[in-house]
Amino acid sequence: MAPIFWISGPPAAGKTSLCHELLQRYEFGLHLHVDEMRQWVVQGLSDSVPWTDETERQFQIAEEATCDVALRYHAAGFAVAVDHCRNLPRVESLIRLRLPDRPVVKVCLLPSLETNLLRNHERTNKDFNPKMLDEIIRWMNLSLRKDAPQGWMLLDTTEMTVEETACRILQDLPL
Repeated sequence: MAPIFWISGPPAAGKTSLCHELLQRYEFGLHLHVDEMRQWVVQGLSDSVPWTDETERQFQIAEEATCDVALRYHAAGFAVAVDHCRNLPRVESLIRLRLPDRPVVKVCLLPSLETNLLRNHERTNKDFNPKMLDEIIRWMNLSLRKDAPQGWMLLDTTEMTVEETACRILQDLPL
């Protein structure tokens, strides 16, 4: 059975690229990006800066909806990769509650802070100045290193290519 990959990490850690690389190795693959799910809100979308109670509520709705979609596709034989930047204890409780008895491979990408910031500054896929994320990256890069629950694969991707990272994750999984 194909897994559900939950890929976390700070902004610009390489989550989206890794999701695409992992899913290339399966006959059927679905990439779910929680931030894109949030963008479905047409009226009343709460921005993530500053973080408010409404922001938290909308993130929780998007996370739960992402799990619902992941379950449906996974049941149909798809490998699923969830791409989400969030604190790991919150994600861990979400996985336990919403994805019980599913083969969830939990990965947190943690390049060095310097590499993380450099990758962010070099990004061209955002419609805003990515330097706006520097403070969040600094905080998340440190926070994720301290708060990782047991069972998460923490990968320092400072010197790893996307392909090497995918191979490292998949080395013990049946394809």
